[in-house]
Amino acid sequence: MKFRSKDKRYNRTASFDKVLPDILKAAGLEKSFTIEAFRDIWSDIVGDIISTHSRPDRIFNDMLFIAVDHSIYGNEIIMMKDSIIKKLNDDFIILGIKNIKIEIKKIVWS
Repeated sequence: MKFRSKDKRYNRTASFDKVLPDILKAAGLEKSFTIEAFRDIWSDIVGDIISTHSRPDRIFNDMLFIAVDHSIYGNEIIMMKDSIIKKLNDDFIILGIKNIKIEIKKIVWS
């Protein structure tokens, strides 16, 4: 029998939305899950036109990297940076995004 004395314990039945962040963190999938969730709501955050030319790429050191296919769309995102960070941090408390970095590259849509 394995005893886990330092693990977080629930003395009652816990809902899935309360347990999910702990499961993702334990499995190391927290950032990947968050990026996919960002991609799902990306058009609501930046609008339809910018979302067709940009895509959240990865998170590293509290910085969100966004891939764009042209520098014009990168400049638009930089001008909207504060509102994007605020909206993402309000919706996703799991990761505290502090900055945004734009990368101009070919976007592979899957």
